[in-house]
Amino acid sequence: MNINSNNRKFDGSVNDDVKSLLGTLVDKGTNSEQYKNTMLKLGQFMGKELLKKLDPTKKYCVASTVEDADFLANGIIDSIKDSVDTVYLACFWNDRFSNVAPIYNKYLDKGVENSHALIVVKSIMSGSCVVKTNITALINQIEASEIFVLAPVMHKDSQKKLEKEFPEQISNRFDYFSLAIDECRDESGEVLPGIGGSVYERLGFKGQSDKNKYLPNIVQKRIFAF
Repeated sequence: MNINSNNRKFDGSVNDDVKSLLGTLVDKGTNSEQYKNTMLKLGQFMGKELLKKLDPTKKYCVASTVEDADFLANGIIDSIKDSVDTVYLACFWNDRFSNVAPIYNKYLDKGVENSHALIVVKSIMSGSCVVKTNITALINQIEASEIFVLAPVMHKDSQKKLEKEFPEQISNRFDYFSLAIDECRDESGEVLPGIGGSVYERLGFKGQSDKNKYLPNIVQKRIFAF
């Protein structure tokens, strides 16, 4: 990774176009529609990079939070779906309070238990609670030989925090992919430069309760498809 002046380390796959997309997330002038489109594009890029590690004969479950489903997760699915056996979706509506993130609601594709591996998606990994909760919800249903953890931005301590939440036989399966690792936080704990603030508001939601009322288009389509 290369380090820039913002104490941000970029993954080796990141080119100038991707750096520009990450800059769009941070820019406070970016409106919600531009933000959504940027997350979709970042997901498409990350999916193409992830494909280098995927087995075309295997089935994968993409696990996403509700706010990321139509954008980041959708982009990842779009880039891998034609190159592997099957891609299932698991979508979670999490209520986050301090260091816990209980599941308010969930959607699972029919057949998700047949997945060989998990791809856990999050817009930013500041800590570990949401990713931990969503992995825990699936790990007893899916015999996952690999657990890919994807986020455009991660805080430098988030991987260690996540691994402490699981026994070694599970944490040994984690394979992380982020485009940028950030070291700094502000007084409130927000990662800097991160993704430009709270993803709920940046995506156009009014907050946590508002995003938990949202039924993603990708989920609606799958409800009718299955």
